Amino acid sequence: MNKVNKILIKDAAAVVSCDADDTVYRDVDILIEGSRILGIGKGLSADGAEQLSAEGRFIYPGLVNTHHHFFQTFVRNLTAVDFPNMSVIQWLDEIYEIFKLISSEAIYYSSLTAMADLIKHGCTCAFDHQYCYPRSAGKELVDRQMEAASLLGMRY
Repeated sequence: MNKVNKILIKDAAAVVSCDADDTVYRDVDILIEGSRILGIGKGLSADGAEQLSAEGRFIYPGLVNTHHHFFQTFVRNLTAVDFPNMSVIQWLDEIYEIFKLISSEAIYYSSLTAMADLIKHGCTCAFDHQYCYPRSAGKELVDRQMEAASLLGMRY
């Protein structure tokens, strides 16, 4: 399989550079080769480049989420763990009873779900605070998270 080496993104409404001057380029193209941006400007061209239209769209660097708990994704908004009128400590005591039963499969799918949601909202890198290591799950929990990140292309 021949991998495309150059990508030409055409007609972006705005490109946010995040350079020292926080430059925002308007109505421009971006030429990328591998992991490097070769140029930002109007009317760029490149023979053999894969072309993508960004007409009417903004382009900005991927966001970084520095604090997440992927394994908690599947308990959000779940009425079975909605313990009203509890302090945080009391709630944690209750929820840990559930988390100690978590499997590597649940870790994989909750990580996949959390990362997909982050990517959908512009995050390309995440730091997960995984502190749930039940004995029954073995030592593969982090490997399963890495597997999910690799599948989605998330920097992790």
